[in-house]
Amino acid sequence: MPVADEAEVAAIAAALSRAPLATFDLEFLAQDRLVPTLCLVQVSWLPHDSRLDVPATVIVATPPTVAILDPLAVDVGPVIRALAAHPCVVAHAPRQDLALLATRFGVAMPAVVDTQLMAAFAGIGDQVGLASLANELLGLALGKEQQWTDWGQRPLSDAQLAYADSDVRHLPAIWALMRDRLGERMAWALAESTLVAADAVAATQVTPETAWSHLGSLRGLDVQGLAAAISLAAWRHRTAVEMDRPLGQVLHEKVLLELARTRPPHANAVRNTKGMSPIAKQRADELVAALTAARPADVPVLSLSRSPSARAQRWAEFLIAIVQLVSDRTRVAPRLLVTRSEAEEFARTVDERGLEAAAALPALATWRREVLGALWVGWLSGTVAFVGDLAAPSGFALR
Repeated sequence: MPVADEAEVAAIAAALSRAPLATFDLEFLAQDRLVPTLCLVQVSWLPHDSRLDVPATVIVATPPTVAILDPLAVDVGPVIRALAAHPCVVAHAPRQDLALLATRFGVAMPAVVDTQLMAAFAGIGDQVGLASLANELLGLALGKEQQWTDWGQRPLSDAQLAYADSDVRHLPAIWALMRDRLGERMAWALAESTLVAADAVAATQVTPETAWSHLGSLRGLDVQGLAAAISLAAWRHRTAVEMDRPLGQVLHEKVLLELARTRPPHANAVRNTKGMSPIAKQRADELVAALTAARPADVPVLSLSRSPSARAQRWAEFLIAIVQLVSDRTRVAPRLLVTRSEAEEFARTVDERGLEAAAALPALATWRREVLGALWVGWLSGTVAFVGDLAAPSGFALR
């Protein structure tokens, strides 16, 4: 049965603190909630006298201790804080988990290592699932049947507990095998895992005043439209927190932007906007008030920046093509190298302020400089050529 005793929680926290490597996973209910309900915490750890500077086969042969805790029955805070303070924590695709822990317990986990990212840097696959990774590396056949089960029910079934156990039991072995396979690329995985942890925490610190900055796109809005979007985003955030409902259930982003563009003057016009949620229809008067309260004079200057030049737009397309070539060469997913928006920002920065101004951007300020950024600089400077190549799988090459 899951741990539901304070003394046992304290003992597990102490064991985690002494262990050289710890892992964790969470099970939660997120449907119809802004903040998911934490239903289960799973952890595993290696014996305190284990060494990490040994071949992966040694760690694979060392069975970890596994514990499953019930946060619906006991305060799991001591275990969460022990994980947050640990120098080597392993998890698989933990972004949502880290955000939930930051919200519930106010902790960050900067030392976390994401095995999904490790797999991506090793060329195994982008966003590969834990079951697939365990099969690839350990020859296991982990079941997925319980993935979308009701983790809030009590008692949990044997199948649920077995699934929860498997989510952490094999992580030390997977970490060790991936570490040995990555070699120098392990530093890339560590750096990106740290960014994932930071982004997860940042996502929990959104306020009504900053909610607009998380909207997908504000292009095409005039000053009045931007002011309306800022006000509507603040209203949506406050309402979602008040009702504990997902943002999209309160007001879908596409509808929010349509309201910002059209700025309907009365409640009936708001209700008649295509795609309005039941919550938004019920609170149409509040939406009209939010539109009325919009202040164009307070629109941040950065959001009104002009479109990139034609030259910068053409550069961006070539930079993105170079990303694909580097991805083919390194077997690292393009999105881990840079996103389209990052390539566009790089091109625009160089166009408007020169190469020196781009030095702080991700392509030149992280591990990406050696892998990608130097090629971008070389191409823009004319020392690297992007040419057609009939023998290349992509049809292009860098020379």
